[in-house]
Amino acid sequence: MARFFSEIPKRARQLLTDPNSKFVRVFRYRDFRLLWIGAFLSFVGSWVQNVGQGVLIYELTGSKERLALVSFLSMVPVTLFGPFAGSFVDRMNKRALLVWSQILLALSAFAIAYLTWSKQIRVEHLFIAAAFNGIISCFEMPVRQATLSSVIPKEDLSIAIPFQGFTFNLARVFGPALAALLLTRFTVDKCYLVNGISFTALIFAALAIRADLSAKADRTSPIVDLIIEGFRYTWRDKRLKMLFLLETLFSFCGLFYLAQLPAIAQEMFHLGKSETGTGVGIVTTAVGIGAILALMVTSKTSEKPVKGMLIRISVTAAALGLFLLSFTTNVWAAVPILILLGVSNVTIFNTCNSLFQIIAPEHLRGRVISMHIWALSGIGALGVYPFGYLAEQCKLPFALRVASVLTMIVAGWAWTKKLSLEAK
Repeated sequence: MARFFSEIPKRARQLLTDPNSKFVRVFRYRDFRLLWIGAFLSFVGSWVQNVGQGVLIYELTGSKERLALVSFLSMVPVTLFGPFAGSFVDRMNKRALLVWSQILLALSAFAIAYLTWSKQIRVEHLFIAAAFNGIISCFEMPVRQATLSSVIPKEDLSIAIPFQGFTFNLARVFGPALAALLLTRFTVDKCYLVNGISFTALIFAALAIRADLSAKADRTSPIVDLIIEGFRYTWRDKRLKMLFLLETLFSFCGLFYLAQLPAIAQEMFHLGKSETGTGVGIVTTAVGIGAILALMVTSKTSEKPVKGMLIRISVTAAALGLFLLSFTTNVWAAVPILILLGVSNVTIFNTCNSLFQIIAPEHLRGRVISMHIWALSGIGALGVYPFGYLAEQCKLPFALRVASVLTMIVAGWAWTKKLSLEAK
């Protein structure tokens, strides 16, 4: 073990300097570096706010149903408008959309920071902010994903996608740790303030990118026709259809636990109210560590025909992780389980994201990616509130076990399908 850790600096130097390494291969593109750094700093702020928001809601209400409702309100706009957003992205200048979405999200964070600091905050304010942020995210997520294909040549896209996902999940490690520090030394309004400031990083990156981010779709075509075209392409391609259905079913059953982390920390791990923020920071960081491990796996296998197998194994592992978590009563015992959940969740969605981007033609990419986002954060998000309500009525362990059983059924269905999910 000591030898393994002693070799880490050497391996890191090789990763950064070896001209044949995938890291060097994608980071030699200036625009990709700008997008990566800007997104990473922005995501750190977002994770700081996510942790602070969960703690604030649970302090205000003590309700698992309200925790689920805030997450549901942030996701339901994607359910309603997700397909429209992808078509809109294809018709508009991506640079302008990226900048304005960051400005609006920053203003929302600053507003909640002020209300919390001035002690005027009510849970209704958080509901409104969640819905507003969800509407903006309908456009921000697909435009950020579609921008990637403009700053990286297609031959390196399969390598760049895992590294782009690395920003979000590396931030999942640093963000909750920073949030725990802020909640220990300051008040929750500082979490929102940090997030508001962090959006400036992606604004500056978007303005500095030199690549052509102009509209790709035909502006003269009715937007409904463009939506139908994107949906039809996804549904007619057997691989994309399978991926869409798999993501939707898994998201519905297997992700509600993320919204319940403050309740899990206090009720299942028996942490006091003063320790809840630290507990949420620990468990969220554990999921983030798993996410980074997942990105190492998907990056290592990015050019190998194993994506379908990775997805099927990961859905099975997620079901097992939810089942084990339901019996856990100690925060440190939960850490390896949450790492397993982080590995499985991110492997599923990062691999599906990669396949959606690679399979889709350039002129349809925004719309096809929006179908991936719709499955993940739109249709699948409808499961957040029912499972939160179930946790409120029947306790969290029961809800986790129900989710585990349903996720295992999804895994069984995936294993029975012989369809290859590889890009050709």
